[in-house]
Amino acid sequence: LHLMHWNSTLYSSIDEAVGKKHGIAIIALFVQIGKEHVGLKAVTEILQDIQYKGKSKTIPCFNPNSLLPDPLLRDYWVYEGSLTIPPCSEGVTWILFRYPLTVSQVQIEEFRRLRTHVKGAELLEGSDGILGDNFRPTQPLSDRVIRAAFQ
Repeated sequence: LHLMHWNSTLYSSIDEAVGKKHGIAIIALFVQIGKEHVGLKAVTEILQDIQYKGKSKTIPCFNPNSLLPDPLLRDYWVYEGSLTIPPCSEGVTWILFRYPLTVSQVQIEEFRRLRTHVKGAELLEGSDGILGDNFRPTQPLSDRVIRAAFQ
């Protein structure tokens, strides 16, 4: 799960911030299947309304902080990396939490119903239009320094 932020003090838009020093910060959490996540329920309940590309919906009173681990379990790593999707721009500060977010199988299935295309659009040959497995392979560490906020 990625919570992407852009530095609105230095840049006027997320597009301007991409690839720039101190432009983008991403809070990342691994996800594991278990019991329903109450904080994520506000999101999963509206996914059917925004299943296709180009759709949007306001979620009233959603607090992204509810997605973070219990304050006593907020161990994390920090490193400078890149976006995980094209254009894979550098200059991204990653904050990766050590402990995963637990969500139900039903909640994962709601995300698996998302589509990469506008409703009714013709799909490219070989594409089913399902948004899934949208990750890239692990990248070389190179000269990156990974810092831990725990021992």
